[in-house]
Amino acid sequence: MKYISSKDASEILGVNISTLKRWTDNGTLKCTKTAGGHRKFTIQHIRDYYKYNEKAEKSSGFGLENTEHKKIYEYINKNKFSKLTQILADASLDSDDLTVSTIVNGAYMRGVDIETICDEIIDPGSMIVENALRQNYVSHVEAFISRKLITRVVEGLNSSKPNGSFNGKTALCINFEDNLPDLGVVMSEIILRHNGYNVLNTGSHAMLGDLSSIIGKKNINLILFYLCDMQCCMATFKDNLSKTEVQVSEITRTAKKNNIEVLFGGAGLEFLPSVQKTVSKTFITFGELKSLII
Repeated sequence: MKYISSKDASEILGVNISTLKRWTDNGTLKCTKTAGGHRKFTIQHIRDYYKYNEKAEKSSGFGLENTEHKKIYEYINKNKFSKLTQILADASLDSDDLTVSTIVNGAYMRGVDIETICDEIIDPGSMIVENALRQNYVSHVEAFISRKLITRVVEGLNSSKPNGSFNGKTALCINFEDNLPDLGVVMSEIILRHNGYNVLNTGSHAMLGDLSSIIGKKNINLILFYLCDMQCCMATFKDNLSKTEVQVSEITRTAKKNNIEVLFGGAGLEFLPSVQKTVSKTFITFGELKSLII
């Protein structure tokens, strides 16, 4: 679990430490206290504060010294997502972890819906990089580094909704053996977790093998595939397509035999014509995913 210090929390909220302590004492702001009485905060605590306190002021600067980051929070507060996507793309290509984190976590703490963050900020930002790759403005290596950086930051949102308190259903998110760590899978997991699912993620390059025993052992209720159509997606390379299609078909048959729901996300489904005939629930946007599971 990633924690925010009292000093950082006070700067984010635009209040002094004394006010912060008073808010935690009277329940205005939740926190976790150590055995020694030290207050620790998560981005979820900050997000809940803004969510449940309508009169909470949205400081555009968040107490930050970096002028560019102050501008980011102004865009967040004004829902200027197109501006944020461009900054996200540029920062990821510059390997600027702090700026990418400021955009993603800042939007989350401000209470922007998780599916909106995915659909209006992260996905379009990734597509800017993809389009630059297709036009030979950036190299494959630069695009891979960009996507990995964004994925690493976005993955942090999963810690805001850890497994344990859920709706009684367990989802298995599957990444393909020949695929890179896919951002779409990570965002799918975040949507599932934020809507009450206990989520298991196979990660990248997983040797999936026979899933029947895992399905029974882990009480799987839903299996989710995600396959994008970007050039960094190794599973859609011509040499890997037939293998990917066989994998999906076999797992889908196993799921249906066990009465398990199957969801398939991403534009990469168009590369798998035989799979399209067997999967009825598909999604492109993460708003569509949410509508399928609630």
